[in-house]
Amino acid sequence: MSVKPQYQGADRKQLQSVLRDAGFRSTEGRLALLAELKQSNKPLSVEILASHIGSRLDEANVYRALESFAQAGIARRVDLQHGHVHYEFAHGDDHHHIVCTSCDKVEDFAGCEYDRLAETALKQTRNFAKVTNHSFELFGLCNSCAT
Repeated sequence: MSVKPQYQGADRKQLQSVLRDAGFRSTEGRLALLAELKQSNKPLSVEILASHIGSRLDEANVYRALESFAQAGIARRVDLQHGHVHYEFAHGDDHHHIVCTSCDKVEDFAGCEYDRLAETALKQTRNFAKVTNHSFELFGLCNSCAT
């Protein structure tokens, strides 16, 4: 069964531009992978991404492409504490995730006050001069699981 591309027209051109600007060739596999990341409302695992894009890339190539995307800054690695990494489209906003430890529901939130937190952390260490990146996830129970 062949999976049809979920990206057309202007969206396809935008994805091609994102890939080229990051130094990648715009192949069908990369376009499909980036489209899946962009369309998802939550971080996805390599396994799920590989199943969504069908025969365009196998799981090993999906992983390699995602790692390259993360290094280039067009995807982000997210640790939802499921024993494997998840990935999401790096769409520029500084958002983070809250994860239900019972049902694995994931929601985005904004406002970690990164600058203040980084400054506080640097004041508490003698061995670091600069914070260059951050990752911040919260874990708890969603409304359904808490009742």
